[in-house]
Amino acid sequence: MNQTEFQHLMNRAGFGATPDELAGCEKKSRQEVVNHLFSQSSKPVAINVLNRADVEEAMDAKKEKDRATKKEFRKILIEKGVELNVSWLKRMIAAPEQLNEKMTFFWHGHFACRDKNPLFLQSLNNAMRNNALGHFKNILMAVAQSPAMLQFLNNQQNKKNAPNENFAREVMELFTLGRGNYTEKDIKEAARAFTGWGYDQETQSFNFKERQHDFEEKHFFGKTGNFDGEDIINMILAKKECARFITGKIYQFFVNDERDEKIIEALADKLYASKYDIGALMKEIFLADWFYDKKNIGSRIKSPIELIVGTTRWLGAEYGGEDALVFVQRILGQVLFLPPNVAGWPNGKRWIDSSSLVFRMDLAKKIIQLSDFNQRLKADDDTDPNMQNMKEKLAGKKGKLYTLDAKIDWDKISQHFSFSSNEQLFNQVVDSLLLTGNINYSNANYTFKEPEKNTKIKSLTIYLMSRPEFQLC
Repeated sequence: MNQTEFQHLMNRAGFGATPDELAGCEKKSRQEVVNHLFSQSSKPVAINVLNRADVEEAMDAKKEKDRATKKEFRKILIEKGVELNVSWLKRMIAAPEQLNEKMTFFWHGHFACRDKNPLFLQSLNNAMRNNALGHFKNILMAVAQSPAMLQFLNNQQNKKNAPNENFAREVMELFTLGRGNYTEKDIKEAARAFTGWGYDQETQSFNFKERQHDFEEKHFFGKTGNFDGEDIINMILAKKECARFITGKIYQFFVNDERDEKIIEALADKLYASKYDIGALMKEIFLADWFYDKKNIGSRIKSPIELIVGTTRWLGAEYGGEDALVFVQRILGQVLFLPPNVAGWPNGKRWIDSSSLVFRMDLAKKIIQLSDFNQRLKADDDTDPNMQNMKEKLAGKKGKLYTLDAKIDWDKISQHFSFSSNEQLFNQVVDSLLLTGNINYSNANYTFKEPEKNTKIKSLTIYLMSRPEFQLC
């Protein structure tokens, strides 16, 4: 497996290769590398950074009349949200289970959910992680029955004689089928089937509330019966359109924003025949010759999280400023656990705009040179009042400077580069960082000014990570 193919695979099946991983990659076959990625991710490790008692106490404080008490515990909830965010970001950076974390990140956007209870979000995140490479029904059921999603999509209020259609609509429109593959009548009948799906406040787990469920006959997808929520999900999965919808989203996330309908259709056939085995689908993609076609390499603009994590992995940086890590996400437009709406984050060129591009290009310099920063945040379509406190915390208040306080071991990075000339060093570092473009020593607007090896590599890294090509994966 050549280095370019290896880097492409690690960008898509993970968050980018480290210099250590690049060393010796050409001695391994494609099958060996893919098998290793799957074996490393066979036993997902849950994130359990939040203390349940602390979170529950802070949540209960909402009922207090004393404003000072409510403010104090609201601050605790914000701090716990930051703790959860940074914990997952650091997991993406350092975890050997790169494929599982990347799949969890994909599902995090697919099943976009927000909640003011960080414990609910931690539980949902772990449910995605535990089922990320399993059968789609398992992750769909785990998400649909999670307190976070039931609350976010208002199914806690979905009761017989007063059905709430929000949950049923999003399950079909965004999670399984896409528009055009169901009717408004199907939504209404599915909502009746999901009545009684809620969660227990004390155990914070799924609870079927029998007295709130509509046991009358429903008419769904042309069939009639006393359907419940799981029946609806099984009937959705029985439609080939569901396999096509999921496959299309996976293709655009892991392969190319531009769809190849012929390939997607063939993959969807296999996914459907395997009863929605996501792990088998991903292995099929990563082993396929077409996955490594030139048109797919360096074809995607990195999302902010992919940019932050990939940059950090290559540098081996360790951060001291946790608030700053979340503020960087906010500047770039993608904060973990804070999607803009139920449809999740955009992709492709929509990541690039005038308010974030300069910061994207400057990110590596700020990490490497320990630069302080502050930036006015752009307006967005976030209207959820429950998240207002987090937004205020991350707003970059006038006069407040953030720093990532990064520690980087340049000796460790330098050991991977052996060269006899500046041109040779330039080409080696380019090959390890960039997958696109035709940049070389003779045509680059770059001149080495430093005599010492580590300083040469440091300045060259800043130069290359500040180029437009580094924004692509």
